[in-house]
Amino acid sequence: MGKPLKQNKQIVRSTLPLPLYYQIATSIRERIIGGEWSAGQKLPTESALCREYGASRQTVRKAKEYLIRDGFLRSVQGSGCFVTRVDLWTSLPPSVENLKEFFTFALKTSFKIHTYGMVANNPLTAARLRNERDKFVFQITGVRYKNDAPLSYVVYHLPREFAVKIPLEELDENAFIPQFERLAGIRVIEGVQSIALGRAEGEAAEHLNLKPEAPVLVVESVYLDENGKPIEFVRTQYRDMLPYSIRVRR
Repeated sequence: MGKPLKQNKQIVRSTLPLPLYYQIATSIRERIIGGEWSAGQKLPTESALCREYGASRQTVRKAKEYLIRDGFLRSVQGSGCFVTRVDLWTSLPPSVENLKEFFTFALKTSFKIHTYGMVANNPLTAARLRNERDKFVFQITGVRYKNDAPLSYVVYHLPREFAVKIPLEELDENAFIPQFERLAGIRVIEGVQSIALGRAEGEAAEHLNLKPEAPVLVVESVYLDENGKPIEFVRTQYRDMLPYSIRVRR
């Protein structure tokens, strides 16, 4: 991962281990929104931004590409990047690319599959996936490890229509969402999470080296496609820490 940003009054520093290009893109976006650069104004050169943020050209270029995708900048060949009109700005939910980076940079974990296959649909899963008419769903259970120690017990649920497209032998220990996208031809646009205190259930307690009914943090996540249709429900029990952080700004 890139080195931390140098102290700069324009930068809102994060305690999250986010990719350097993402930190730079966030800073530039906030400066645009704050009026430092107005519509039609040219952004400073790559060399100037590299000096200001203490980053390589490749990192700064990736940050600009991110902002071009979100509509804040437009690139003019031979002239540089210019700030666009406010009505062209978009506010996109986290993309799969970013979710994968959060897993890669923030968690540094691996996943070991324990069981997989079709199981009977239950009221909780049916409510989350909104598939009450389906008698069965595809389920994957396993343990996520950090530094070779069990971090969480995870149960994935997918509607059968998507699960049948996924060749299990091609799954690896990395984040599942990008793999499901690639293998099943789906696209995750939004994720909704709820967090609560719970107690370790049978298999979770065993695999996390906990006593039955020991306190755990329970995170339920539902991922949706571009039409708002649930395509994955994940229930995770964390052993003794939840690597999670939220920053809210106005």
